[in-house]
Amino acid sequence: MGSAQLSTHRLADGTVVVDVRGDLDVASTATLRDELTAKVLDMRPPRVVVDLGLVTFLDSSALNALIGVQRYARKVGASLRVVNPSPFVARLLNTLGVAEALGYRPSGD
Repeated sequence: MGSAQLSTHRLADGTVVVDVRGDLDVASTATLRDELTAKVLDMRPPRVVVDLGLVTFLDSSALNALIGVQRYARKVGASLRVVNPSPFVARLLNTLGVAEALGYRPSGD
């Protein structure tokens, strides 16, 4: 996936945590979307938490992918939210007004 990497683990309550590292841009967006969608479909978790703490860049295509997977997750009865965004990503989410929509709460992450 371009310069981004994903790793996944499951918590005892069934939550799937996906740790993302690197740049999320047009070169990696399709893989990000496909891998997250596959986690939702294959693992059927009640919640998906996407940790963006090690993401150094995120563009609009990656943001659209996250929103699209979140919508898909809702359709199949799961929730998806982002946590721990890097400072760059947090500023972007807040500036674009999508932080709350993606479940990111700066003070209560």
